[in-house]
Amino acid sequence: MDDFKKILYGVLVGFILLIVGFVSFAFIWSCGLDFSCKQAAPPPAGTPIPTLIPATLPAPPRFIPTYTPLPSAADSGTETPAGEISNVARPSNPGAPGEAVNMAGDANAGAQIFAANCVSCHGAEGVGGFANPGSADGTVPALNPIDPTLKDADYKTFATNLDLFIQHGSTPAGPGPTFTMPAWGNLGALTQRQIADVIAYLISLNP
Repeated sequence: MDDFKKILYGVLVGFILLIVGFVSFAFIWSCGLDFSCKQAAPPPAGTPIPTLIPATLPAPPRFIPTYTPLPSAADSGTETPAGEISNVARPSNPGAPGEAVNMAGDANAGAQIFAANCVSCHGAEGVGGFANPGSADGTVPALNPIDPTLKDADYKTFATNLDLFIQHGSTPAGPGPTFTMPAWGNLGALTQRQIADVIAYLISLNP
């Protein structure tokens, strides 16, 4: 009799466990792993969803380049003598003359330096003629003959006028010249000795 009760109890317990397992399996199957089986209600139709990105972005500011024309002879109130160039290139960077003006340059060596570095803009032997759109006169300044406002009978003065351009570079007058002269001295592209040689060469072209 006792054995029969044990068997009966075992069958009853097994049946109960079977029911519990079935119910649990059905619950998990319907809700997934979220045992709370509670999901957030979807927002009502037409309700905007918050976002960190604005619906419309302001247009970026438009960059408009501006050019500041260099002063010309007319702006300064001085008249330009007949036959002279009205818009002379000014040194683009302020600065004093370099040590080259105190050196005795070699015109022959300067001719070689000029041919290697300056001919592409100023032409062979400085005759010029190359176009420079946006500049006042539309061309790269000729150095042979050179602008008479730069030439001087005193060698030191003539050399100083040339040195300022070579040392600090120049920007032609005009609303937006395409080509500007590099600051050979400031950039260290030419040594002071080389600049002195180029100055001697240019002066030899304009006796």
